[in-house]
Amino acid sequence: MKEMEYKLQSQKLDTGLRLGLSLIQWGAVCFIIWRLGLAIESLAGKATLADFGVFLYADLKANTVFSHIIMGILGLGGASYGLRERAQKRKEIKRLGNRVVEVEKRLDPNRSSSGLTIDGRSRPEDEP
Repeated sequence: MKEMEYKLQSQKLDTGLRLGLSLIQWGAVCFIIWRLGLAIESLAGKATLADFGVFLYADLKANTVFSHIIMGILGLGGASYGLRERAQKRKEIKRLGNRVVEVEKRLDPNRSSSGLTIDGRSRPEDEP
């Protein structure tokens, strides 16, 4: 009986902590939105340093060399992200592949293999 009471008490404590964490997180989000709203309201219709930042950004955007550099950085970043994701996907397929083969053989011992490599790629002789 003591064990059940401890489990119930533990669940109550866990639920209370999760509720408290959610209240803190959403309270912080609401507070930030409220403060940003007040800041934007106080700047409405006034010329400020923010105008300078917008004009500076527009000037830099018009500079073709700067924009080519930025686009090159973003392009290389996207390509490296894609290559890393592909490598992680192949690694995961390799990790789970043996389990899938085992389950398929157990369900249907006469099942033929698709001929894919262990990491999920096509057979070398099937590729163009």
